[in-house]
Amino acid sequence: MPKPQQDLAFRVLDSAPFTAAEHMALDEVIVKAHSEGLIPNTLRFLQFKPCTLVGRHQNVYLEVNVPYCREHGLDINRRITGGGSLYWGPLELGWSLHAAKNTPGIPRKVEDMYRLLLEGTAKGLQKLGLAAAYRPFNDIEIKGQKIAGSGGTELNHSFMFQCSLLVDFDIREMVKALRFPVEKMSDKAIRSMDERVTSLHKQLGYIPAHRDIKQAVLSGLREALKCTFYPGERTAAEQEMFQKRLPYIQSEEWIYGTDSRVVNTLDCLASYKAPGGLIRIQMRLDDKIQVIKYVIITGDFFAYPARMVNDLETALKNTPIDRAIISWRIHDFFAGSAAEIPGVAAEDFIAAVWLAVERAKAGGGRPITGKAAVVSC
Repeated sequence: MPKPQQDLAFRVLDSAPFTAAEHMALDEVIVKAHSEGLIPNTLRFLQFKPCTLVGRHQNVYLEVNVPYCREHGLDINRRITGGGSLYWGPLELGWSLHAAKNTPGIPRKVEDMYRLLLEGTAKGLQKLGLAAAYRPFNDIEIKGQKIAGSGGTELNHSFMFQCSLLVDFDIREMVKALRFPVEKMSDKAIRSMDERVTSLHKQLGYIPAHRDIKQAVLSGLREALKCTFYPGERTAAEQEMFQKRLPYIQSEEWIYGTDSRVVNTLDCLASYKAPGGLIRIQMRLDDKIQVIKYVIITGDFFAYPARMVNDLETALKNTPIDRAIISWRIHDFFAGSAAEIPGVAAEDFIAAVWLAVERAKAGGGRPITGKAAVVSC
């Protein structure tokens, strides 16, 4: 089928369900290929074989019930984007959109881009008979219940926006596969979680054909972006890049990184809930010279660019244990970078880091509590 003669057009890639590693490798390959000008603007639909995924900045052992997943054959992998841990059932549907950051009609500011794309997606879902609406910062809801979430990343002059839609979600399987604050959740707690999310099946009473869901999504995005979509295939260059990258994305180095080392040696773990996501701080202090020896920042927020988290950790290394100096260093870091974290400000990182300092100084004694904070060791 010939490519439409339009100013803004997207190649559409579709496929049968893939493993988590295959999808994560394709995400990385398409982002890289687009950033190098090797491929056109692209929208890719995703279906997974059942799996769990952690965000770019999360610790697998803190977020996933690893023994359960291994015992029940659930893949575990790590996204190249931020955000929280996810359980993907066989019917859930996702899609990623790849374009240049200077694409006419798409806002450069991350939060404005989310709003445009999610409002367009919500309008598409309305065509299925759903009362779907955008919910800041990165969700779609139906009368207060979440039905879709989103995130993204960027590389050079390209960005990737992703959205995941709950089609027939099994919350009890999610509770088993992921880790929560309590080991065994009561039926009441599970019901409470179930009331916060919904799915196409729950809303419509049946499961629409995936082709109908995809057409609804494309229709809403077509209206929002004033664009066209045309069917396409992966290029030879993408195939070659995919085959080279897949073994690493399947490796424990990519999936787990140094997580096991971190969990075994941490002095403190403090969690702070900001409007845009949870910030987890692990740190070690040097009491002799009164400095922060190291800080490890994880969480379910979205950072643009993703490397800013590592840069902030480096900026905080060997910082004196003084709130004013910590505050100055974090403010100075954000003032000197182009980092964007929707719903998370410098003040949130300051509060999270200082909470961890207090906990570490307390030597793992009683929990220290504060506004929007949860602390544990």
